[in-house]
Amino acid sequence: MLMVVTLLFAVTIAGAAQSKKTPAWSAKFKNAVNWQRVHSLGYLIVSTNDGLYGVNPTDGKILWENKNFPALNVDNFQEVEGTEFVTISFLTDKSSTIPMQAIVEVVGGKVLFDSQKEQIGVLSRHVLPRSGRLLVIGARPNTLAASLFMYDIASGKQLWANDDMFKADAPAQKGLLGKLQQMGQQLSNLQSLTSEPVEFPDETMIITHPNYVIKLNSADGKVLWKNAITPSKAGKIYFSPYQKDVVYAGTEIESETGSGFTTSSGSNKGEPQKFYYNQYYAFDMKTGASLWKEPAKENDKLNQVIMHEKGLIICPRSSQKPTINLIDYSTGKMMWGNKGKGVKAQGSVVSYIPTSKGILITTAFDNAWNNKAEEYYLNILDPATGILKYEKAVKLKGDLVSSEIVPKGLLFVTTKEVNVLDTNTGKLLWENSIEAGVPFNSDKPRPFPTAANGDKIYVFSPKESGLYEIDKTNALAKKITPAKVEFDGKEVPKAIDVSSDGVLLYSDQNVMKLGYDGTQKYFKYYPAPRQPALMRALLMAQAVRAAYIGAAASAYSAAFADAASKTTDATGKAVGQELSRGFGELGQAGFAYSGRALKEFNARYKASQSTPTFVMMMTTQEKKGNQLVQINKATGEIMSAVDIKNDREPEYDVDQIYNFVYYRPSATEIVCYKLTP
Repeated sequence: MLMVVTLLFAVTIAGAAQSKKTPAWSAKFKNAVNWQRVHSLGYLIVSTNDGLYGVNPTDGKILWENKNFPALNVDNFQEVEGTEFVTISFLTDKSSTIPMQAIVEVVGGKVLFDSQKEQIGVLSRHVLPRSGRLLVIGARPNTLAASLFMYDIASGKQLWANDDMFKADAPAQKGLLGKLQQMGQQLSNLQSLTSEPVEFPDETMIITHPNYVIKLNSADGKVLWKNAITPSKAGKIYFSPYQKDVVYAGTEIESETGSGFTTSSGSNKGEPQKFYYNQYYAFDMKTGASLWKEPAKENDKLNQVIMHEKGLIICPRSSQKPTINLIDYSTGKMMWGNKGKGVKAQGSVVSYIPTSKGILITTAFDNAWNNKAEEYYLNILDPATGILKYEKAVKLKGDLVSSEIVPKGLLFVTTKEVNVLDTNTGKLLWENSIEAGVPFNSDKPRPFPTAANGDKIYVFSPKESGLYEIDKTNALAKKITPAKVEFDGKEVPKAIDVSSDGVLLYSDQNVMKLGYDGTQKYFKYYPAPRQPALMRALLMAQAVRAAYIGAAASAYSAAFADAASKTTDATGKAVGQELSRGFGELGQAGFAYSGRALKEFNARYKASQSTPTFVMMMTTQEKKGNQLVQINKATGEIMSAVDIKNDREPEYDVDQIYNFVYYRPSATEIVCYKLTP
């Protein structure tokens, strides 16, 4: 999971009081360092011309090295989201079309899987959190058929291989034509899975391939049932709480004829226009028997599916105005609209909230006719009748950022405005929205910050140049700043924090603190350095903190619970059980499996939940050059500084969970600065 934090960059004014940091440790390498990256578990991964290294962030000691990956291109290095693993991709030669891939765990550097050693070209790989295994869809040398390979995560041992699953069936015709048909089918099967596998407690799993939906035994690779489907580009598995022992598969099909979602390729010479439609299947979980005479079909791309007691509410995605429909559980027939043709929505459903009055849906519509990009609308869908409650959907300004049911209706935040929707009438409670996000005359949308303090929300409005306080209980808003709030450098606030004595507003180069009565406590402006490359590592570090902060909402409870039940490590078991209680439903990817990784994730997760007492900014000072500094939120003053001199493209990385800065002062050395919490 890409994991991200609010980091800020700015420059100090000459003469500001500060404490220059000294390195906590230094790590030296025999060869030049090409790049370094902070893994989401906190480990520092370093690439040199002679290999790949794992560095302990606490003391700088090299934990492991692997000389099989010298001078690795950073583009071929990727973290497996939500796990303790990284992948390294490479081609065996320029003529190779199926890439080779290695999987390495960052704690000890163990290579769990190396497709080059195994002689397997990797079509796709899937980490299985429930069983602690790795599923690889690949191709053996000199073959035209895909195979399935299962590996044990802990040992890297291959548990089984299935070379027959994707072999073509015997051709209906004999002779050369039959052989050509069989070869064409095998080539068609030489593809990756279309969705993440779904595991079950009884060591079975369901996978979706472009041509099949398959249930197999994950312990030995035996196929329990296999159903052919219309060749598809994407797939997803669904389960309904209202239908026991039934699995639903949604697929997305691309065609050169049709009337649904189209690509722009039709405007390019020589390229046919492409249309999309989505299909849904229902299978008996135990036998694989199809429960519908034919799959349910709707135009446009695969998107949201809402489970309801009456059936599957399907909400396709389109650049125009798709149709929402209900699939009957028993028959697979479309139930809504005239002759089952569905209900036209004001765009694709991007989010929904069940309420006592119906399902509140937010839709997005790409209005290509007026070049306004996506337009967002709110409406309420009656699941009993398939009727949209508001004849005229509520149009939003900007892109939806968040929404929340409050006593008076729906409080919503977009990149342009904040308001409250009266769900009874479909009207906005405030005649004039709080214009927020970006300057009023800007055409560039950008998510903008809000901050909550109990039942109050604080929002900055560039249009009014002021800070607003919103009472969620009463749905009342008031401007609390008597004077204009203006940042230097043509900036507007991009983040808001609350504290016991006020509200902090800050941007890339500005920081301001206001009391809850709107009075200014301090204001600091730090002009920016000229080199954009100075900002790279800070922007990358944003990805780390936010994912940890949002982890509770994203849902890995089943993975944690299973990892906790299977590990023999007492600490790992306790940590996994603790985390599983606080997390939501299982997401598409699971987290790491070892007790040590669970323990480290827990520590970093807890650290991410505490709000830092400082913001980080890139600074430049006369005579001192560029510096990375800590700005005290309480005072706006510099707490400490890391000197990175006048490098035009300094190589440094930031771990904003533990507040470590890794800087490369020379080609072969990395130093670590530990910032004051």
